[in-house]
Amino acid sequence: MKKILAILAMTISGFVYAASATIEYRDQKGVNGTADSSQYSLAVSENINKNFSVGITTSFSEKESNGAINGSRLEGSVTGKTTIGLLSPYVKLGTGQKFTSATNHSYYSVEPGVTATLGNTGLTARLGYRYRTAFDSTAFADTTNTWRLGMSYAITKQDTVGIRFDQVRGDTNQNNIAFNATRSF
Repeated sequence: MKKILAILAMTISGFVYAASATIEYRDQKGVNGTADSSQYSLAVSENINKNFSVGITTSFSEKESNGAINGSRLEGSVTGKTTIGLLSPYVKLGTGQKFTSATNHSYYSVEPGVTATLGNTGLTARLGYRYRTAFDSTAFADTTNTWRLGMSYAITKQDTVGIRFDQVRGDTNQNNIAFNATRSF
């Protein structure tokens, strides 16, 4: 628990200098024998220029039945994006550390996707695919393939709320519903 609080404190301290901050809750429903859980995360990011941003995300999961911490992650990422008409394709590259009560390990992820602004409605749709695996995948079972489909709504120029469905398959099998809120600075 001390590790989680320390990671959260470091992430929040970077919040002051971030271009945006996102909080998210995921309701993770297990499939094919995977247990249900909940996940909470805080992500901060900063634009380097109009095509690249860097970010850091901290998250922790808890089991539904007893509320015990199931694990936490700290991940850094770089995202490249461009705009072609209403479409904005992106690629997010991440690397991080997973912490559990039994062991810790490093992993990487690759997420290509596209967002589309739906006219002047304030709505944005997102479709993406994420591949994540441990650097030592023979020692740690942490390989997943995730399809993501989401929608967000800009309440103001600085505030956005969203909902997303993630279909996770691999070493963990889940269908997730994520609710998030983003504040841009």
